[in-house]
Amino acid sequence: MNAAGDVLPTVTGAALRPGAEVRLDGHGHAWIAPPSLAAEEVLALDDEELLVAGLTRFAEAARPRRAALLDCQAPGSGRDAAALARLATKSGVEIAAVTGFHFSRAYPQGLRPWTSVDGAVGAFIRELEGGFREAPMARAAAVTAAYSGAPEEGDPCWEAAIAAREQTGSLLVVHTEAGAGVEELIVWLRSRDVPLERIYLLDVDQRADLGLHAELASAGLLLGFAASLRPSRGDDEPFTLLQGLIERGFARSVAVGLDLSSPAHWLGSDLAPSSTGPATLVSVMEQRLRGEGVAEGDIDALLGGTLLARTARPEVSLAPRPPSAA
Repeated sequence: MNAAGDVLPTVTGAALRPGAEVRLDGHGHAWIAPPSLAAEEVLALDDEELLVAGLTRFAEAARPRRAALLDCQAPGSGRDAAALARLATKSGVEIAAVTGFHFSRAYPQGLRPWTSVDGAVGAFIRELEGGFREAPMARAAAVTAAYSGAPEEGDPCWEAAIAAREQTGSLLVVHTEAGAGVEELIVWLRSRDVPLERIYLLDVDQRADLGLHAELASAGLLLGFAASLRPSRGDDEPFTLLQGLIERGFARSVAVGLDLSSPAHWLGSDLAPSSTGPATLVSVMEQRLRGEGVAEGDIDALLGGTLLARTARPEVSLAPRPPSAA
């Protein structure tokens, strides 16, 4: 249960409160400006006109509810909270952003900027409680970590993410490599006393294993669904795994997102402008769930309600910081 003052902070300084009528993309990417010498597969997503148009369609599709997006890009890997704030202001979509770290391939020459636990944990906590480096008057909504498929004992970034999560009570958002090795990850995080209900796993839905997902949900984890909901060649039922969890009573253990990380995902047509981009959370996914007879309360939970409740933390007032503290 959330305290009355708990909120999901956004990059504009606005706050979303648990119970708000919202459509929240649980695995969003609204801006990516890859650093030089990052791996070639890390695509730029920085056409502001294109992004504003797509987000505006999302805001329109979500009405009368609020439209929101959890941007999952980590600092140093292409995140820009100031750019996200411009997009939010122009489009009317509330955008929350994260601190933490991404896969090594997203950084220059595969090297993350933190080599010590103290340096990393200090950077993460400053953004969770004192404001973003590039947008000091807004704070991070959660701490993200990247899991390559094997336990990360001794990795300074992982150690820092766990410490920052513990000290701030934040949600730990974990990017996985298509769910590889999540069983070992959960055992390891449990040994580090990370509460399982404070873990949000992304991309595990790429493992079409209903039993695994039911076990993870039963343990208290929040599961991020994106890739398994996209139609693929020869697959007319991309909702099969999600439907199985809903039938087992786990709708409140899943957060639906879109993971739109390339410009191609945002390009719409004049005839069907809401058929691509973030508006598809409403125009495609919500309509499909409703067509399948999913209860309205479960739809609300899947499309933002549960993630909003789990991400919310006590509201704070940010005071201006001197440039040296950024």
